[in-house]
Amino acid sequence: MPRQPIYLAADPIEAEIVRNLLATERIECDVFGSMLWSGRGELAADAYPRLMLRDARDETRARELLAEYTSSSARPQPAWTCSCGESVPGNFAACWSCGGVPA
Repeated sequence: MPRQPIYLAADPIEAEIVRNLLATERIECDVFGSMLWSGRGELAADAYPRLMLRDARDETRARELLAEYTSSSARPQPAWTCSCGESVPGNFAACWSCGGVPA
């Protein structure tokens, strides 16, 4: 039976981020379709990268990790105030003005 994708990534960068997330839990997967990314809009094909597990026994744990990943990335982060006094959007890890980080 052919393997089914465990995750459809938004782009090749996200595919690698998710692959590395799973790898930290010793879950091996392969990324397929990354090379088609540059042809999206020109090809009559689904050009989004997909992750495929190497071992089907990892599926339950992989789906748990993916649920955590998708719920945390969808959550808006609150803005913060840098020590230099600038207001910084929550999706910034460092101050846009001085490079400071949240305390």
